[in-house]
Amino acid sequence: MPRRQVARRCGIYDEMQTFCPEAAGTLHVLGADEMEALRLSDLIGLDQTEAAFRMDISQSTFQRILAGARRKVAAALVRGYPLTVARAWDEDVNAIPVHRQQEEKTGGTRMITRIALPTDDGTTLCQHFGRAHYYKVVEITDGKVVSTELRDKFAHVHGEEHHGESDASHEEVHGRMADAAHGCDIIIAGGMGMGAMNALTAAGYKVMQTDMSKLDDIVEACRADTFVNLAGQVSCHQEGEAHGNC
Repeated sequence: MPRRQVARRCGIYDEMQTFCPEAAGTLHVLGADEMEALRLSDLIGLDQTEAAFRMDISQSTFQRILAGARRKVAAALVRGYPLTVARAWDEDVNAIPVHRQQEEKTGGTRMITRIALPTDDGTTLCQHFGRAHYYKVVEITDGKVVSTELRDKFAHVHGEEHHGESDASHEEVHGRMADAAHGCDIIIAGGMGMGAMNALTAAGYKVMQTDMSKLDDIVEACRADTFVNLAGQVSCHQEGEAHGNC
């Protein structure tokens, strides 16, 4: 049974570069919770009990987040890799209305589409939607890619190397996954269970599926209007009881 990722209070780091194409690889993606743990512990100098309290998580969960963040920073410094910092989703941001079309001074409109792609490394599609830790959010305006960012996404996680668990229900976790894609029109995934599918469609997203793996290829197909939607044909490969909920 997958564990449910616990909610964390994270800062918003607008001055950070949120997506760097050269930073491919899981080690190079610093989650918003990891960034916050580093700030509280190593920059401000709080002890782990106080830092965990500020993030609204247990000390053991904070310790795991901090250890993972330090490993990623050390690997970046020693091996010369750049770091990509994923942006945190925020309830206050969710409430901001998103305009699908932007009026121009000439009185015309610009067609804007925002796509969320579940990923763990910023370059490949995570084939298990529920376990992906990030969204790559791509904005396409009038057939051109104009911006990209990596954004934190709640996940069903396994193992001690991940960031803890909570008593949140599948419905609550799916709701958080939907919230994290705020501002997007379309979510493109590989494998996805019906629980997640229903939650995302109920939240107003158009959910599409693909057997493609490279994010750049998927985005190019969307930009060129050649994307083939395989919804209902790509299965979720999760093992265990929660197969239908992932």
